[in-house]
Amino acid sequence: MNEKLKFVGYLLIYKKIEGADLITQTITDMLTYSPHMDKLYIFNYNKQKQVSLLEAIKNYKNIEYVDLTSYGQVKNYKNAVTHAIEQGADFATILETGYYYEDNAYLDIRRRIMMGEFSEKDAVITPMPVYTCEENKSSSDIKRNIKGSHLTGAFINLHIYNKTPGFYEPYYQTTFDYDYCLTVRKEGYNVVLMNNHILRNRNYRMLYKKILWHTYDAYGHDIYDVYYETRNRLYLWDKFYDFDKEYIKIDKKQQSLEFKEMRLFEKNFREKKQIINQARIDYRLKKMGKAFEEINF
Repeated sequence: MNEKLKFVGYLLIYKKIEGADLITQTITDMLTYSPHMDKLYIFNYNKQKQVSLLEAIKNYKNIEYVDLTSYGQVKNYKNAVTHAIEQGADFATILETGYYYEDNAYLDIRRRIMMGEFSEKDAVITPMPVYTCEENKSSSDIKRNIKGSHLTGAFINLHIYNKTPGFYEPYYQTTFDYDYCLTVRKEGYNVVLMNNHILRNRNYRMLYKKILWHTYDAYGHDIYDVYYETRNRLYLWDKFYDFDKEYIKIDKKQQSLEFKEMRLFEKNFREKKQIINQARIDYRLKKMGKAFEEINF
């Protein structure tokens, strides 16, 4: 067992956390991973100091709180990884509020890394992401290589990260995680999914539609994410088309399905259609980075 490996974590907070119930939930979620990290840093990107949360964590010796200014999701994630490298860490895990691990999943992945169960070529080791409303079926395969994943809750190998350009900041928000996975795979590294190690996510909005005698459901899509995912995917498809045409084909089908769900379920689909068209126009104009402060129709 390699006990010299250093694991650090980051909890990124964007909204004000107040009220006894929300504070308790946040602490409960944190305790599924923070005791097993050498250090957990809370990066508060909300413009207000999290006074109630600070009071709740004051007795946790391995947790450090910092107030920061947000410059977009990609930059915020990149700041965390850069900070982890400066701390001499081997692996970094970045989380956001609303996420927690089931059944000691974080601890067990860490243990398996320390026991040498992973290759030095494994750049990203991710738990299985599952919304809290979903069931997860166990698999006989403990792990498998995949084409890409979100990086929230994943173990990022910092030695490999240091050999890459890192997260692509011009995306500003979304897409950078799949870009990074494709980048490391192109360089001969692996993205590994732990099939039975669950990361739960409370950050979703359910939509329902009744057609005749049947009720259908789907997940809601944040209008800001719709813009950035539409625009950034177009750039990503161009960038990696020659490397992994199969991934691009799968992702295009997934986007088409998402648009169909929006058309069927979203009450503000007209506004979303406008933002989708704007994203496509901005792509043709080669615009990247931050697009707007707010959306007005």
